[in-house]
Order: sequence, then C-alpha cells, then structure tokens
Amino acid sequence: MSKKWVGIILGTVLLLTVAGVYMALESLEPDHKSTQEGQGEGAAQAAEVKSKKPTVTGKVDGNPFEEDVKTPISEELMRQYIHAMSHQKVRAGEKWSFFKITNERITFLLQQLDDEEYKNDEEYREILTGWQKGDFSQAVSDHNTVWRLMGGTIGKAKGLLSAKQEKDYLEKQTRETR
Repeated sequence: MSKKWVGIILGTVLLLTVAGVYMALESLEPDHKSTQEGQGEGAAQAAEVKSKKPTVTGKVDGNPFEEDVKTPISEELMRQYIHAMSHQKVRAGEKWSFFKITNERITFLLQQLDDEEYKNDEEYREILTGWQKGDFSQAVSDHNTVWRLMGGTIGKAKGLLSAKQEKDYLEKQTRETR
C-alpha cells in the first residue's frame, strides 16, 4: 500500500474520531440538564407544555430539579426526571444523566401527576409511590420501563447497585458537578 493511501486512511480515521468525540461531548450536559438517550428534543423544549391549564414561566417555586421550566411539566420531562433519578440505584453500561433521589423531588413529581394527565400516568405513579415508601427493589424494572418509553437503545439497567456502589456513584456525581 502506498504512503498516499495510508495517509488518506489515517486522515479519515482521525477526522471520524474527532467528529465522534465532538458529537459525544455535545450530547453531554451537566447532570441537571437531563440529557437522555433516545430523546428527540432537549429538556428545555420538552418543558414546553401545550395544556389547557395555566402555566408559570421562569423558575418554578418549589421545583427541586433547579431548572427553569413551565408547569405542569411535559410527559417527556417527567420521564427524563424519573430516568435520571433511577441512575442512582441501577447498574447500566451507559448513564447520561443524573438527579439525586430526594423526597422533595418524588413529591414534586407526584404532585405533577395529580395536576396533569399523562399517557403513562399509572407507570410513573407506581414507580414514584414505591420510591416514596423507600422501596427501590424494583429500580431496575423502573429504570427500564421509563428507558423503553423514551425509546432507549443504549444503557439498559442490568442490576441494582450495592450500597457501596451507590455511595461511590453519588460521590462521583458530586465531584463532577463542582
């Protein structure tokens, strides 16, 4: 093979690698932005809700996700929040978002379910009600249910994290957001 062809092949591989890294970095956002696999629109666009009920613009008082969104939140954003919180409890090949599970966040999402009709209301309510009771034994199934609803193809949960793995994961997330 001539040096010319080797140069062309290496140049092409380098260009594709750089493009891939760029696209991967562009798809990653800080943990509070909830970028998800399988999501069609960004979280900000997902928060645009077409509803008969009045909405509030700007930082919603009491929104524990610290995002500027309109309430009631969209179905897509409901899925993104639950999915991002489930990452605290599950082992998966890829995790592209994170929100720490808190009682305040669970309560907020349950209130949203009370205020708005969602296509998958029963699934969300079952997940959040279990979590509110401190039951995370079904977190793998919970993650994968929401992941499927999002059209997920990468990052299926394979098991629960041990207490130590969860602690390490939370510490890593805290370090990365500083």
